[in-house]
Amino acid sequence: MSTIGIIVFSIMRFSLMLFLAVFILSCSDEHNKLMTIDVADSFENQMEVKLSEFVTGVTYIPLETIKESYISDYPSIKVGDYIIVRNTGSDIPLLLFNKSDGKFIRTIGKVGRGPDEYNFPVKDYYNTGKNYVYTNGYKHNETKVFDLTGSFLYSFSRPEIAEPSVKGGKLSILFGTYLDDENYVSFIDNYTGAIKTKLVIFNKDSIRKIFPNYLKWGDKDLTKNRRPSFNTAFIRWNNNLYFKEIFNDTLFHVTTEELKPRLVFKMGKYGLSYEDQQKISPSFGQISSEYFLITDIDENSRFIFFCLSYYHNKRYIGFFDKKLKTTTICRETPENNSALIDDMNGFMPIIPLDFTQENEMISVLSPIEILHWLENNHDKANRLREEMQWLNDLTETSNPVIVIAKCKN
Repeated sequence: MSTIGIIVFSIMRFSLMLFLAVFILSCSDEHNKLMTIDVADSFENQMEVKLSEFVTGVTYIPLETIKESYISDYPSIKVGDYIIVRNTGSDIPLLLFNKSDGKFIRTIGKVGRGPDEYNFPVKDYYNTGKNYVYTNGYKHNETKVFDLTGSFLYSFSRPEIAEPSVKGGKLSILFGTYLDDENYVSFIDNYTGAIKTKLVIFNKDSIRKIFPNYLKWGDKDLTKNRRPSFNTAFIRWNNNLYFKEIFNDTLFHVTTEELKPRLVFKMGKYGLSYEDQQKISPSFGQISSEYFLITDIDENSRFIFFCLSYYHNKRYIGFFDKKLKTTTICRETPENNSALIDDMNGFMPIIPLDFTQENEMISVLSPIEILHWLENNHDKANRLREEMQWLNDLTETSNPVIVIAKCKN
């Protein structure tokens, strides 16, 4: 080959290698690029959203109201193969209801100090895949697991972690949620402003993984740092667990090996940085109304729904279309709620609270709210009472009504 040919060949080979390198890097950048949920822009451009955009049909399940199944105000309700209710501020055990008709089945176990009894359920108490419930025992750091008949299965002690910024140098970890059949997750709230742990993955025997926290907030004098405690969002979809802190804009995918960023909530001028989170409570007992707070996140096959708290704790329902990459905040309804307009039955607006792994949207209606709506909508009430016979039996002391809507694929 001539000298010129060698030079031309070398240039071509270099150009090809350069092209491949750029192509690979661009693909990598595209793969690693996080989805963005533009909360600020969508809040300023709220839209009326109809229920029929998401679901093909709606079923209303009134939970049976008898003495043994009484449900207090502000309960926690979870839906899987069954409906399980945790009452608020009481020593009543978990209540089990039939999903298809709302009939009360039984209480799950007993509240007490005995070996087969529990103190109170954990926040994420229902493992819908295994049909287990998780509870706290009376012993320090004890977690007890039961099946839905109330039979005690096993217990374990949650570990402690070293933390130099707290008194005593150790932190007891809470049961946050389950990661899989063997591993559990605990979120460590950085309430001092300098706690060095974010998440702990553990099993019945030991700590599997500690994910560090590199962020700080507040004064160097940690005794001056004060702010309310907020719930942390764990969401589960398609056998994956995701996690978001209240003062962090990133949603992470949780595994036993890593926290992988998945998407970012863009708050714009309404956002509050992690470093300035003490501003959320300008004085004792008050919550500032100047900032957005994402207080709940749920997901189904097509959408990520979220609850936005803003301006005197007013709630707004938003959703992100994973296919179209668009964000929408639901405009307030005539009932003064940000919700989905029920254009299918002409009934109350729906606020999604959860999604099952079977792609069902879950909502809860209180009897008092239903009766108030019927009183203010006489033109619709008579028709609905004929179509939904359960409305005729509803009283102010009835148990809540569960809404189960099948989502579009």
